[in-house]
Amino acid sequence: MLSTTLNKLSLWFSHHSAFSGYFEPVIQRVKPAWRQGLYRAQVLNVTKAIGDFVHITLQPQHQWKAHKAGQHIELTAELNGRLLTRIFTIASSPQQYAKDKTITLVIKTNELGRFTPQLADELTINSWVNISAAQGEFVFQPANKPLETPTVMIAGGSGITPMMSMLSEHLSTANNPMYLRYIAPLNEHQFVEPLALLAKEYPYFTFDLMTRSEHESQPLTLLAKSDVYCCGPQGLMFDIEALSKDTGANFYQEHFSLAPIVNDDSATKIDITVTLNGNAFTASNQQNLLIQLESQNAPVIRGCGIGVCHQCHCTKKSGLVKNLLTGDVSDSGEQIIQLCISKPLSDLEMSI
Repeated sequence: MLSTTLNKLSLWFSHHSAFSGYFEPVIQRVKPAWRQGLYRAQVLNVTKAIGDFVHITLQPQHQWKAHKAGQHIELTAELNGRLLTRIFTIASSPQQYAKDKTITLVIKTNELGRFTPQLADELTINSWVNISAAQGEFVFQPANKPLETPTVMIAGGSGITPMMSMLSEHLSTANNPMYLRYIAPLNEHQFVEPLALLAKEYPYFTFDLMTRSEHESQPLTLLAKSDVYCCGPQGLMFDIEALSKDTGANFYQEHFSLAPIVNDDSATKIDITVTLNGNAFTASNQQNLLIQLESQNAPVIRGCGIGVCHQCHCTKKSGLVKNLLTGDVSDSGEQIIQLCISKPLSDLEMSI
């Protein structure tokens, strides 16, 4: 009861959803990167790898609950003074976390992005980041099937990360053949040595490292009732899903989100849907979000209205906005924005 009352008072007077959020700056002096609703994680290792990948080892605070193999987390880091969040699948197994309380992320960097290109240089050993609880339903399904019925995994590019976690966790208890087809550009495959060691230890596990052209020239054969796991580019997942349906296999996939269509032409009015806390509102690219949401009685908070006080900040989950002060266009990932200086350029999902 007291906690609920304090949170309401905090929302009215300090514009924070939780009372503890009011003290974030003070707490961060003692606990770097402490943030309400998130877990702290210390950076233990950052390694650049072939194919523009970076391997990051994190040690979450002890309250963090172990993931299931195949799940992902939201990683929040302060890069160049900006707090940015992206979603990444955990590449390590729950067994690793149980053993040494660490998790490993294997991230493909995008030179045009605003998050991944900075990770290898901005994250330093013993620095702190934030992570969410483990999320996602793309997890290994126990196989109660005849021994000859295989489990098939198809990974494209960074889609290898959930597969590696599943293999590391479940091969020791598997009782049926398991096959991995891993598609990536030549000499850019990750985990080559660990995969070879797993294949040596478990004779019923086999894998192929292929380029895209090799994959296309060697059609995959599936058996009815097989469990098929796929993670990778949209086109690959469409193809494998269709093949699975044709053969009667069970298909499981991890989705990669598509980038929204951008329209930054203010002379051309476009209609935009803004989903705020699960409720849909209409907007356009003609005014800032605060004015448009206020006119529809959305539960937003007004402060100075000119981008100074930060009282109208919210979390953009997906979509693109333009900062009216700097002219910068966001990318499609999660980040904190100010409604009074943000103009929508695509459909948005946000929370306060």
